[in-house]
Amino acid sequence: MRKLFLKGFIFISITFSAVAVIIRLSTIEPFRSLIAGWTASEDFMGGSGMLPHFERARESDGSTRLIIGDSIANQLFSALQENNPETDILTANAALMITGQYLLADEYLKSHPDATDIYLVMHPLTLTRTFDTEWSYRYAVMTYVETDTIGSLDQNTLETMEDVYGAIFMRKEIVSLIEDSPVCRKLCLSYINTNKEDYVQQSPFEITDQYVRKLYDLCTEHHVTLHIYPSPVSEYYRDTIPDLAEEYENTWMSVQFPEYFDQILFYPEEWSEDMSHFSGEHMQREKLNEIIRNAYGQDAMGGLRLE
Repeated sequence: MRKLFLKGFIFISITFSAVAVIIRLSTIEPFRSLIAGWTASEDFMGGSGMLPHFERARESDGSTRLIIGDSIANQLFSALQENNPETDILTANAALMITGQYLLADEYLKSHPDATDIYLVMHPLTLTRTFDTEWSYRYAVMTYVETDTIGSLDQNTLETMEDVYGAIFMRKEIVSLIEDSPVCRKLCLSYINTNKEDYVQQSPFEITDQYVRKLYDLCTEHHVTLHIYPSPVSEYYRDTIPDLAEEYENTWMSVQFPEYFDQILFYPEEWSEDMSHFSGEHMQREKLNEIIRNAYGQDAMGGLRLE
C-alpha cells in the first residue's frame, strides 16, 4: 500500500512538474510560438493592445487636451495625432468600458497639470456595456490589473468583477501569466466564457452613469472641462435609440449632458459593413474628416487640424 501511494505521489509530482515547465516555456520565445501551435492557441498570442494607451497617458508631453472613446472614435480621430501635438488622442475600443476610460483619463490628468479639456466620444450602445464573459476580461479587467490602476475603481465595481470573473483572476501574478502564455490565456478565457455569467445591470446606463459622474468630479477637481459626444450611429440602430434616450433621462448624466442623444449623427447603412465602423470609401481620410465636421462642427474637439 505504501509503495502504491509512493508511486502515485511520484507520478503526480512528475505530471505537475511537466505541466509547470510547459507553462513556463509557453511564456518564452521561441517556445511560446511552438507551444501555441501544438495547443491550437495561436489566436491567443496577442494581448489586449491597451497597455500603450496607458503608457502614453502617463507621458508628460505638454498636451493640454485628451480625446478618449470607443473604436468608432478611434477610426475617426487616431490618425490625426501627428498633426495635433497639443491633443493626446487615446481612443481605444468599447471593450475597455467606461471604467477603463475613467482610469485612462485619471492617469492622463496625473501627468498633465496644464490640461484644459477631456473629450469622451462613445456610441450610445457602448455606454450600455456591462462586465461580460466574452470581451471585458481580456480588454478591461486584465488592463486594469496590468497597469496597476484597478485600485482606483469603486469598491462595488471591484466586487462586481470578482463575482463575474473570480477574485483569483484579478490577482496580478495570475493576470501576468495569462498575458504572457497563450495556452493559459486560452484556458482562462474559455473557462470564463463557459462557466461565468455577465453582470446584469439594474438599468442600461448603471455602470456608465457612475463613472461619468466620477470622471466629471475628477475633471472638476483638476479644473478641466469634460465634454461628452456620441460616436456617429448607423441608421441600422435608429429604432433602438428612442428607448435608450428614454432610459438616459433617468440618469445623472442627462442633467449634466442633456444634449447627448440630440447630437447623434446618423449615417446610411451602406457606409458600414458591420453597422458600426466606416468601410469602403467612407473609411478614407477625406471622408472621415467630412464626417467629423458634420458630427461635431468645424471646430471639433477644440479645433483639431483635420489633415
